[in-house]
Amino acid sequence: MPSFAPPLSEVVTSREVVRALLREQHPDLADREIADPVEGFDMAVFRLGEDLAVRLPRHREAVVSLDAEVRWAAKLSEGWTFPAQRIVRLGVPGEEFPWCWAVTSWLPGRIAAEHPLDASAAPDLGRALARIHRPAPADAPFDVEQSIRLIERDPVLRTMLRILPAVGAARGLNLDSGAVEELWARALSVPDDAPRVWIHADLHPFNVISDGGRFGGIIDWSSISRGDPAVDLGFLWLLLPRAAVGEAYRVYGDLDEATAARAEGIGLVKAATLAGVPKDEVARIGWRALAELGVAVRVGSDGGSGDLTRTGDRAVGRGGPGSRRRRRPDVPPRRP
Repeated sequence: MPSFAPPLSEVVTSREVVRALLREQHPDLADREIADPVEGFDMAVFRLGEDLAVRLPRHREAVVSLDAEVRWAAKLSEGWTFPAQRIVRLGVPGEEFPWCWAVTSWLPGRIAAEHPLDASAAPDLGRALARIHRPAPADAPFDVEQSIRLIERDPVLRTMLRILPAVGAARGLNLDSGAVEELWARALSVPDDAPRVWIHADLHPFNVISDGGRFGGIIDWSSISRGDPAVDLGFLWLLLPRAAVGEAYRVYGDLDEATAARAEGIGLVKAATLAGVPKDEVARIGWRALAELGVAVRVGSDGGSGDLTRTGDRAVGRGGPGSRRRRRPDVPPRRP
């Protein structure tokens, strides 16, 4: 099983630390209200007033991710017209904190894990991905989990397929293994030679903002990297109803059948991984996506997805998995 737990924090992150850093380096922001921290997989995030947030790396590897975000995402975002979390101030190591850190914008709305997107979000999402997916240089970051070829995801899928039948049965759900194998075989049968482009690489529902069901923007660019455009397109299966995925693809434009097939395969792997997470708020996203992909149904149903439909989702706490607070950057596993 993949590990679903975030790494232990290697540093102390607190409101007092944030206040001290701001007073030392950005005193004009130091008197703003600082919210309780959200401990994400890589970052501790503190809301700063109404429109800003402070992001502190929790461990050394996260420092590299923040460096990549500062180097690449800030420049790339100059041409974006969709709402996106942006770095507005940079912080350097100080007496209270050993690494670089950042002040970012805060997008209004709720994460899509709490308030799922509806079909109206599809066109804006498709346009946003078309903006992001520009040619990436050879020295762009390589993400060991997302910049890989589709076939390299097979071990993760096989691991999840061994446990999902029992997990689904306990939830009153049935995974159609024949449909899974057919979908996966179809995805693997197409060429995997699309030009590699910039990708967000972590576009799960905890990193997309919902504005009452409409697309409200994308946050957490620390995983930005060079990869197959099918990666981000595959995440759409976690975000949208099936018909809306097709609409997002249409608006995205110039999407060949091979890339769409790989995206469906990637969506399958991501959905299967989330469906096995032992946190109901996360597992529901995975099972709902499996239903949209046509490979999961409620036991005893007539082929429909029952309460796996998006409108049947109960609201989850503002903290996402296991919390009542807003948890934007944190979803175990980090990147299925």
